[in-house]
Amino acid sequence: MLKIKIGKTETEEKNRVVEGAVASFVETKAEIDRLNNALKSAKEILVEEAKEILGEDDVSTITFSVDDDKVQVSFGYDIKITDDEKLHKILDERFEDLVLTKFTIVPTKKLKEMALEDDGLAECMSVKEKAPAFKVVK
Repeated sequence: MLKIKIGKTETEEKNRVVEGAVASFVETKAEIDRLNNALKSAKEILVEEAKEILGEDDVSTITFSVDDDKVQVSFGYDIKITDDEKLHKILDERFEDLVLTKFTIVPTKKLKEMALEDDGLAECMSVKEKAPAFKVVK
């Protein structure tokens, strides 16, 4: 029996198609979780081996292959500025040449709500419906 809960209200109905989709979703999600764990273990082994082989070498990419199966491991850095004032003092006149400054305008929650109701605002904004989000509830 399919149970449907909206807020605090719960109803039951017979719908074999949706019942099957719920069971399939839960089973598939569990399999994906198992596969992600297996993938994580394989990645850890490959990263450890890649680091050992590359050592202090400046090369940041290594490829492992067995027959037709190939896996490429690439290393890199995500570098962000955390103290722009201090960096400006260190770089002095080179700051403007070495730093990209961005200015971002982001709508508030209220403006987003208004844009969904007012075509005039929507003309100034990109409004796209998000894909539905799913999760297994235990």
